Amino acid sequence: MRKSLALAAAPLTLILAGCYGFQGPERIVTKDARPATLSSSNIDMFINDFKQAEAFRNKNPSADNPFVPQMLRSGFMYNYSFCENYFAQMGQNQRRSQIIRSALVPITALMTGIIGLQDFSKNPSAKEDLITSLAIGSAATTAALDIYDQHFLFGVENIGAVQVMALKAQDAHATKVFEQGNITFERAMQHLIDNQGQCSPQSILSLARSVLKTAKLKATNENDGRGNGQGGVNINANAGAGAGRSQPSGKVTVSPEG
Repeated sequence: MRKSLALAAAPLTLILAGCYGFQGPERIVTKDARPATLSSSNIDMFINDFKQAEAFRNKNPSADNPFVPQMLRSGFMYNYSFCENYFAQMGQNQRRSQIIRSALVPITALMTGIIGLQDFSKNPSAKEDLITSLAIGSAATTAALDIYDQHFLFGVENIGAVQVMALKAQDAHATKVFEQGNITFERAMQHLIDNQGQCSPQSILSLARSVLKTAKLKATNENDGRGNGQGGVNINANAGAGAGRSQPSGKVTVSPEG
């Protein structure tokens, strides 16, 4: 029985250990408001810009810091790049989980058949133990895949849309920051922390819920093959506004405005 449990726990532990991506992309700024030391990525440009801005701030705490804008530009660039790479990696992991899930049933069936062909006359209980171990291991692997697929950003089928939303949030945040004038070094670091937070799983989920709750929808007539279509109709408009007026025929689709 211990052997069965060990075989079952192995795939579960392996898959869950690979779910590090739930923490989000790499961060260029630490909790201490310092450039992060990353083992797999190079952010030397940001580090150099940070050092220049910090040195000027230490010498002239109350003066406008001419190095802050370039520090923000390089920081936002890395945040955007890391966010995009994060989704690329997680998308690959999602595809792998789909492949493993698809292959699990035939592989389990094949191994069960192979076990059934073996001679266990001298040790009848061994056959039962092997089949039990295989069943538990298969169930544990499926459960781990379910956890992964169901809890990462709505699943693989929506990962592209979620990526676009997260990157737009970062870009909108950066654009608004640059509209401000005379940004201090301290405020700039806060902006960088907020910007990298736009791509965190908790921020993405919160933004998605907000978008789903407040988004306006529009209904559009698609071309029906007879030259009709493309007549946009806002479903929030007064229903009587178009009374007595014929509308283009064809399939009507509903989508977010903008």
